[in-house]
Amino acid sequence: MSGLQRSSRSPLREQIMRVALTLCLILLAVQAAVPVVLPRQSDAPSVLRCERFTAPLGIDVSTPRLGWIVPPRRGILQTGYQILVASKQSLLTEESADLWNSGKVTSSNSIAVRYSGKGLTSGSSCFWKVRIWDEDGKQSSWSKPGSWTVGLLSADDWQGAQWIGSDLTLKPYQAALKALPDFGMESESEIWGMAESLRTMGKAVTEAPAVYLRKEVNLSESPVRATAYVCGLGHFEFSINGKKVGDFLLDPAYTDYDKRVGYQVFDVTSVLVRGRNALGVVLGNGWYNLITPHALRFYAADYVNTPRLLFRLAVEYADGTQKSVLSGPDWHFTTSGPIRFNCVLAGETYDARMEMPGWDRPHYSATDWKEALVLDPPRGKLMRQMIYPVRKQEEIPATRVERKDSVWRFDLGVETAGWVRIRVRGTRGQRITIRLPGAPTHTLGRYQTLELILSGKGTEVYEPCFCYAGFRYVDVEGLTYQPKASDVTGIAISTGMPRSGSFVCSDERLNKLQQILFRTIRNYVIHIPNDPTREKAGWTQDVETGFYETVYNFDAWSMYVKWQRDFLDIIHPNGYVPPVAPGRFDGPTINGPWWGGAIVYAPWYIYQFYGDTAILAESYPSMKSYFGWLGTQAKDHVISWGLGDWLEVGAVDARPKRTPVPLTSTAAYCWFAQILSRSASILGRNSEADDYARKTDSIRSAYNRAFFDPQSGMYGSGSQTSQIVSLVCGLVLPAKREIVKQKLFERVALDSNHLSTGFVGTPLLLPALVELGRPDLAWSMAMQTDYPSFIDAILNRGNTVMKETWTGGQVQMPSLQGPIGTWFYHSLAGIRTSDEVPGFKRIVIRPETSGTLTWVTASHVTPYGEVKSDWRKIKRGFRLELRIPGNTTAIVFLPATSSSTVKEGGRSLENVSGVSFLRMEDGRAVIQVGAGTYLFESFGLNDF
Repeated sequence: MSGLQRSSRSPLREQIMRVALTLCLILLAVQAAVPVVLPRQSDAPSVLRCERFTAPLGIDVSTPRLGWIVPPRRGILQTGYQILVASKQSLLTEESADLWNSGKVTSSNSIAVRYSGKGLTSGSSCFWKVRIWDEDGKQSSWSKPGSWTVGLLSADDWQGAQWIGSDLTLKPYQAALKALPDFGMESESEIWGMAESLRTMGKAVTEAPAVYLRKEVNLSESPVRATAYVCGLGHFEFSINGKKVGDFLLDPAYTDYDKRVGYQVFDVTSVLVRGRNALGVVLGNGWYNLITPHALRFYAADYVNTPRLLFRLAVEYADGTQKSVLSGPDWHFTTSGPIRFNCVLAGETYDARMEMPGWDRPHYSATDWKEALVLDPPRGKLMRQMIYPVRKQEEIPATRVERKDSVWRFDLGVETAGWVRIRVRGTRGQRITIRLPGAPTHTLGRYQTLELILSGKGTEVYEPCFCYAGFRYVDVEGLTYQPKASDVTGIAISTGMPRSGSFVCSDERLNKLQQILFRTIRNYVIHIPNDPTREKAGWTQDVETGFYETVYNFDAWSMYVKWQRDFLDIIHPNGYVPPVAPGRFDGPTINGPWWGGAIVYAPWYIYQFYGDTAILAESYPSMKSYFGWLGTQAKDHVISWGLGDWLEVGAVDARPKRTPVPLTSTAAYCWFAQILSRSASILGRNSEADDYARKTDSIRSAYNRAFFDPQSGMYGSGSQTSQIVSLVCGLVLPAKREIVKQKLFERVALDSNHLSTGFVGTPLLLPALVELGRPDLAWSMAMQTDYPSFIDAILNRGNTVMKETWTGGQVQMPSLQGPIGTWFYHSLAGIRTSDEVPGFKRIVIRPETSGTLTWVTASHVTPYGEVKSDWRKIKRGFRLELRIPGNTTAIVFLPATSSSTVKEGGRSLENVSGVSFLRMEDGRAVIQVGAGTYLFESFGLNDF
């Protein structure tokens, strides 16, 4: 048989194998040069939002703005969309969407698409979905459904609900306070001259009880939908059948109640049952009925009045019938509950002997309760409160306890904002006093004090609900035994803004500063930015000092829009803007263009960072009005009024000595003219844009005549703030820009590379030094360890939050030291939005590497999705990993010697689809990319 066998490799077969091998080698070569194209993933949009919230309840606009996230598949750009909106989720098809079928719309817009369907009425439910078309015209699959409901669009939609409350009246001292002279426009000395008499009045008040309201309602069956609309002034807690509804705290947010009043909306379908249900509301005094006087005269507002409630419960049954439960005289109240005193500034007194078990449950015997009284409504317009609510953020156990005389001091280890929960025991009627030490200068009376009167029923646990404090230590008096540290827990509260950023790097000092910045911002924002320790006041200039580090770290759009509307509410008819909003403190000796001017630059910042033209349009008339008022204060376009570079290094009584006040005030005036010119252009007011451009030129010329020495290149005294403000605010003539820059750099060198700025200059300083081509100076300044510096004021002095001064003292706030956080994201990580295309539609990635850092990892959630910058120094090279959100583009500035030394994903740039080399610039390869993830490597960098 062996002689009959044939070869296993015939000539034909060997030829075929050689051809196949050749083809394989060719294919491998092609793959090495051409990127692998993987099967395309689904490009269905996600994270559907209405008015920038996910599934919001009760929005108070009938034509809301819709948005979605386009998945970050490499290179994806939206070229069109289609939206379906229906009254029921089951109707979300092209054939049956009964509210809106947009059809295919050619547009790249994915963040502010205006609903244009059928008219929506109060209480409407809307379900929606969207699909998109990409850069190749390929249609995506439909998104998962989103939803929103409409609130009460007019006063009639409250269906006759009445404002109700108790028989409490304003205390005689409150009437006396309101009768005092209006010192809002008077001097500081006159304000403080009245302080002691006001403090005496404030300390005299020991009774300011909460109001308890209840009503029982019978439901014939369990509802398929039930919505509660609630406004309880000053603050309220709402429960059904003994269970608190929602996790909100201290609602509604403080507003000028003569202008607008916020109500809340709750889906309570799951907590209502067939048969008897009990509705319970507790009303605290809040800012609406401020009990304790304050140096900034919040108590003097015309709206101050006793607590009151407006309520509507809308119930729908399976058969389509509806039932409404409204606030009115058929509710009952008592002021004899356990909360005997409550004031947002002063604290709370709780008498556990007066607890009313079951008061908010069905079948409670309320024989001694009174019929609710119908009260006058506040004058402000009712509006849905569209901000993230204040919530509990963290529980902080005390770390140690020690005794000093009769006081037990508990240490939380960190400063926080909120209150405490305490566990104690004692005899019936025993009084426990809990003080939260801070800075009581502005609260003219009882301050941050909790009082607990024990029931004597074993171990008792207490925490308040209608006040908040800034504190680290907890001083407890009245105990008859030695407590344990675990008996006290700090409850940190804050506006529940979602986290939108993260930053870590190779230097642990900077990581520590970032952690402290995060805690400080969280403590600082309770509905609006405000120092929780001393004033609890919304100082307007904190927009300039705190905006960018806040928005890089948190989704703060709704908070800043709410606060901007507070500015719009307090502007005077002549255009003057007070320095505190909301409130009744007008200044003017504690004010200036950088304070009142927040009404101009806040909407501009919001537009730049979030792409929101709506708040720009809403604010534009008031922006113009304030600018016009500033003009009445100017002499030859120079404004000499204002606080100037508040708390700059070397300030006396916080007033600047290095930088002339007229310089910073006039710089602000010119900058506002530029903002108004650009805003007018964006809003289609072209002739007004031209007018403000001409005003800019006139102010700039006057500024240079008044403050610039063309021979020396110095503005004013040549301080850091004088030079940096002139450069950043567009006041330097092009021919003089280089000498002005050099004088700034010389000034920094004369200051031994230490900062010397205050509230106006510091937010501009580090990023501007980077933009001016000296990132090395920014790095050196940021990393100084002795006074004055960020590290000294915070880390060297053992601070767990950022403080008000460069000596690391006074109250907790991010206003002065917080701007280093902007530098973390903007400069070190290099994540920026484009000036020309705002809102991160076009992203700039330009990491700075001149310091000793070896790596940085940072991310930020933009309106389009997450952008991430992760860079590492490698041997003679640099590696940058990027994530760019869908439907955006980015310009990347990568350290490089030439384009040929740069690779993406291991391939030369010319061989990578969707990556375009633009040019070399200042030792960087400038590259344009679309959405997606990228790995860039640059080699041959000797400095690395």
